[in-house]
Amino acid sequence: MIHISNNLPVYSIPLFQNTFTCQTPDTVVQENQPFKERYTIQDLENLSGIQAHTLRIWEKRYDLLHPVRAGNNVRYYCHKELQKLLNIAALYHHHFKISKIAALSETELVDTVRKETLTDERGDYASHTLKLAMLNYDQTLFDQTIQNLLSHKSFRDCFRTIFLPFLNEIGLLWQTGVITVAHEHFLSNLLRQKILYQVDQVHSTQIRPDAKVFVLFLPVNEVHELGLLYSHYELLLHGHRSIYLGQSVPVEALRDLQTGFPAMTFITACTIFPQDKNMYDYLRDISNHLLRKGKDELWVSGRKIQDPKTRAKLHGVRYFLSPDEFLKAI
Repeated sequence: MIHISNNLPVYSIPLFQNTFTCQTPDTVVQENQPFKERYTIQDLENLSGIQAHTLRIWEKRYDLLHPVRAGNNVRYYCHKELQKLLNIAALYHHHFKISKIAALSETELVDTVRKETLTDERGDYASHTLKLAMLNYDQTLFDQTIQNLLSHKSFRDCFRTIFLPFLNEIGLLWQTGVITVAHEHFLSNLLRQKILYQVDQVHSTQIRPDAKVFVLFLPVNEVHELGLLYSHYELLLHGHRSIYLGQSVPVEALRDLQTGFPAMTFITACTIFPQDKNMYDYLRDISNHLLRKGKDELWVSGRKIQDPKTRAKLHGVRYFLSPDEFLKAI
């Protein structure tokens, strides 16, 4: 499983302009949005990909950033400084010399990033614009970024080469507290909408004569469905019959489908649930009490099976550690 020409009027909104102003050392104007109030230099490193000691050198040499100090004398950066750094990092990571970047005014910096983004056919700047869209809860920028990508790449190519690496990065940023839960949910829901749109486009695809029946579901309490939803899209695209049940499905509900199909493959992804101590019992129960011998299979992916100790040998259960393994299997 997967562990996730229509050009819009690009200049209709200020794509990369800093819309937030630094206030006191502990306050950023938030416009009633759940932004982080301040960022440490470690946060800036994680978001920009530029090491902290390099950022300190740039501050002294080029006067690029202006941190403020809290009562404990720790330096913090406001949202405006973060956005400026992300624009700097976008150019720096694409071979612009820092001395040239530092010579740009803030307006010139924004204009240069915009120009580079609009001529970006390979998607090199996509991670940058998606990150800005997420941090600012900017759906318009998100949509424009996706439209620009799809004018040069297929949706499949975009998802595998851009969205998946970006989602992995976002997961790490969330785990380390660099971004908020609101950021992660905002981005995930927008991507979910894009996948659902693509699913609608392929629903009319003719089912192959030798098509298998796949049933896609998540365990009870599991809600991380982007990878599973994209797997649904790939199955439809390959001409299979794919039945998508979605989040938090009890195993008992799966038995109802077996009366209508002589054989099927169940697909699930375990990211948070079941809990580690219950993982083996969960899979064993499905193997022993749900799967019909010689007829049904269970394909499992997700963070919970990355450890070899969790991949017990069970009848009818297959484990998928990468998207390539899944695509080869279908």
